[in-house]
Amino acid sequence: MKIPATLFLAAAFTSLTPSGTAAPTVESVTSQMKRVADWQLDHPSKHPITDWTQAPFYLGLVNLHQVTGEAKYLEAVDGYGKRAGYGPGKLVVHPDDHAVLQAWLELYRRDHDLAKLKPSIKRFDELMEKLQGEPAVSEWGGTFTMSWCDTLFMSPPVWTHLSELTGDGKFLEWADREWWTCVDVLYDPQHCLFWRDHRFFDRRSEAGNKIFWSRGNGWVVGGLVHVLNHLPADHPSRGRYLGLYHDMMHALVKLQHDDGLWRTSLLDSDGDNGEASGTAFFVYGIAWGLNRGLLPEETFRPAAEKGWAALEGCIQRDGMPGHIQKIGDRPGEAGPESTEIYGAGAILLAGSEIVRGLDPEKRRPALASFDGVELPDRYLREQPAVRIRYVPERADDFAFENDLVAFRAYGPALREGAEDGGFDAWPKRVPYPVMDKWYVEDRTKLTVYQTAEAHGQPEWAAKSYHEDHGEGYDVYKVGDSRGCGGIALWLDGQPANLETYTAYRIIEDTPQRGVFELDYEAMLPGGSIARETKRVTIELGSRLVRCESAFTIDGEAKPLEVVIGLKHQTGDATFTASPPSGRFSLWENIDGLGFGSGVIVDPEQVVKTLEHGTGDAKQSLVLVRTDEEGKISWHTGFGWEGQGGITTEKEWVDYLKGFAMR
Repeated sequence: MKIPATLFLAAAFTSLTPSGTAAPTVESVTSQMKRVADWQLDHPSKHPITDWTQAPFYLGLVNLHQVTGEAKYLEAVDGYGKRAGYGPGKLVVHPDDHAVLQAWLELYRRDHDLAKLKPSIKRFDELMEKLQGEPAVSEWGGTFTMSWCDTLFMSPPVWTHLSELTGDGKFLEWADREWWTCVDVLYDPQHCLFWRDHRFFDRRSEAGNKIFWSRGNGWVVGGLVHVLNHLPADHPSRGRYLGLYHDMMHALVKLQHDDGLWRTSLLDSDGDNGEASGTAFFVYGIAWGLNRGLLPEETFRPAAEKGWAALEGCIQRDGMPGHIQKIGDRPGEAGPESTEIYGAGAILLAGSEIVRGLDPEKRRPALASFDGVELPDRYLREQPAVRIRYVPERADDFAFENDLVAFRAYGPALREGAEDGGFDAWPKRVPYPVMDKWYVEDRTKLTVYQTAEAHGQPEWAAKSYHEDHGEGYDVYKVGDSRGCGGIALWLDGQPANLETYTAYRIIEDTPQRGVFELDYEAMLPGGSIARETKRVTIELGSRLVRCESAFTIDGEAKPLEVVIGLKHQTGDATFTASPPSGRFSLWENIDGLGFGSGVIVDPEQVVKTLEHGTGDAKQSLVLVRTDEEGKISWHTGFGWEGQGGITTEKEWVDYLKGFAMR
C-alpha cells in the first residue's frame, strides 16, 4: 500500500498543517478509517471489554460497517458483546461502566435479539435502587451522578437510546434530569465549554486561562450528538440540547489551530500540544451538524475538512493513531507514539460523518426529525424572567432579579452582624434567572463520583457564587454601607441605619414584573423608633429598579432628610453627579471589568452630594428630602462590562440619561 505524503508524521506539529492537502473523498477517508480499525483490531486494548475506553471504538466499528458495508467490523463488535454477555461494567452507579451498552443497543437495533437489550434494562433497575434517597444537587433535581463532563458521553446516550427502543419514557426522564444537572454545575456559559469537574473551577493554566480540557469537551460533544440522535423531536428539552450544541460548536470552531488540531487546553490555543482524540470528537460533532443542515457550510465545512486532514496526519505508517493523550483528567502531552483505543474510536466516528457528507446515500435513515430545524441563537437554561424570592436557607435574604441585574437585601438572621439595609448587587452574564441556581450550588457539597466510589475518600467542595463560573458572581461588597442604591435616614451628619429588614410582602410576581415590600425598624440614639416600608418594583428589560420608601419616627410621618448611596468597590471609582437632572453615577473597574452603578431621583428633592467614609468603607451619597409624609422614590441599578451591554463609562452615563428622559 502506498502511503500518501500527507500521512508522513514528523516530530513537530507544524508538519501537520493540512493547508494545500487534497479535499477528502469517500475512498480516501474510508481507506484511513480501515487502516485505523484494522490496526486496533490487530492490537487489542488491554482494558477490560466493558471498560469505558472501549465504547467509542465499538461505536466507531458499527459506523465503519454502516458506511462501508464490510461485515467484519460489525462481527467484531458482536464478538466483544458476546464475551461481555452484552452487559455493562461491574460498578452499578458509575457512569463509565454504562458506556459500552451503547454498542450492544446498536446491535439490538439490527436483529432485535433480546439478549442484547435485557442487560441494559437490568442495569437501569439496579441503578435506580442504588440511587434511592440520594439528594438533589441542582434545581433540575438530579443527583450529580454524572459529576465529571466525560460522563455525558458514557451514560445519557444509553438511556436515551433505550427509551427510544422500548418506548418507555422512564429511562429518558432520568437521563435528561441528570444531563442538565451536570450542565448546571460544569458548563461555563461565558466560554461555552465544560469544566472537567468541580476541582477545576479555580485552577488556571500557566498562561492564566481557565482550563477546559479538549478531550473532556470532546466527550460532551459525542454524548450530545448521540442524545440528539435518539431524542424525540417533540421532547421539551430538545431546544436546550440544540442550543447547547449551537454554542459549543460556534465556540470550538474559533479555537481550532491553524494545523487543524485543537490543543489539549482549549483556551491555550497558541501552544504546540495538539491532540487527536479531542480533535476527532470535534470533527465528528461538526460533520454531524453539517449533515443535518444545522451549521453554516462556509464556516464549518472548512473546519471539518481541515480537522480530518490533521487527523490523517496523526495516523502512523502502520495505521496506529498517534497524538492521542493517555487516560487522564486534564490537559497533557500527546506525542506521535501516544495512542489509546478511545482515540481510534473517535477517529472512526469522525470519518463516518465525513463520508456521509460526501455520499448522502451512506447517511443513516431516520433523519427526518432534523428537516427544516434551525438551531437556537444560543443555549438558554430557561427563558429570561423576573424572579423575586425570600431565601430562608441563606440567612433570610430577599433576592430579586431580571434578565439584566440581580440584587439581594439582607434579612433578619444577619441583624446582629455588619450587614444592614444596603442593596447587594450580583453582576450576571446570562439573561436567564440565576439566583436560585447560585444559592443551591453555593450550599451543596459536590464531589467527583468516581473519586468517591473508585478511589476512596471524596474531595468535597461547593460551587461558590463568589467566583465567576461563566454566569457572573457576587463580587459586590456592601457591609454597613448603602450598597447599590440603598437608603438611610440622615441624622446629625451621619447615616442612621435601620439594620436588616424585619418582614417582607410579595405584591406581584410574574415573569415580566415583580413587586414586593420590605419593612425596616431600629431604635435611634435617644430612644426614638424609626420605621421604613420600602416597595421595590423590578421589570424585565431594565437595569434599574424602582424604590419607594415611607419613613416614620415614633409613628409620625413627617419630612425627613435621607441619603441614597453608591458604595465604592475599588479605589479608582469615578463619581459623576448631575443634581439638576437628578442623575448620579459611579464607574469603576472590578476584576478588570467596568462596573457602573447609579441613582435617579427627582431633582427637586436633591439637597447635595457628599462622600462618606474612607478606604474600603467609602461611599458616595445623595442627600435628599422626603415629602411631607416622609416618602421618597428613586431608581437604582447597575451595568457590567462582563455582560456586554454596558462596556464604558460613557455608555453607562448615556443609559442613565436615556432612562431619566423616559
